[in-house]
Amino acid sequence: TYIGSPLPDFTYGLNVNLGYKGFDVSALFTGSQGNDIYNYERFFTDFPLFFNGNRSTRLVDSWTPQNTNTTVPALSNTIQGNEGQTNSYLVEDGSFFRLKNLQIGYNFDRKVSEKLGLSFFRLYLQGSNIFTITDFTGVDPEIAGGGGLAQGIYNQVYPVSSIYTVGLNVKF
Repeated sequence: TYIGSPLPDFTYGLNVNLGYKGFDVSALFTGSQGNDIYNYERFFTDFPLFFNGNRSTRLVDSWTPQNTNTTVPALSNTIQGNEGQTNSYLVEDGSFFRLKNLQIGYNFDRKVSEKLGLSFFRLYLQGSNIFTITDFTGVDPEIAGGGGLAQGIYNQVYPVSSIYTVGLNVKF
């Protein structure tokens, strides 16, 4: 049965560069819309693979005869309903919107630069992978690799790092 596609309907990016007096700002936004991700890690957190192992807090809302309006399967101590088979419970919307890069800088006056013995002096703050907006429950919806039959499968994926930098541009 067809339960999703790892291929997005579209991907997008927006690059913004602004400047005013000595200040400058550049930002890169990226995103993906309409792809599905098979979150295989949920199999390990939501199903009883390990005796008395920790489980996800999602299971607080699991199916019971009194709680039938849920997407979380019934809670059990052993796999009773063949939950280990590929199923739609593990398929999630992989759409996301991310601020990939932001840099804010200030170019000091020539007078300040010359006092420091420089012809140019700029101070900047930069951040990479600052925030991501998504409904995906995994760590990072922008999974890399996974070509061929593994495309769109989220399993033991390292998230992209957030990096913050303070820097100087100088010319002598």
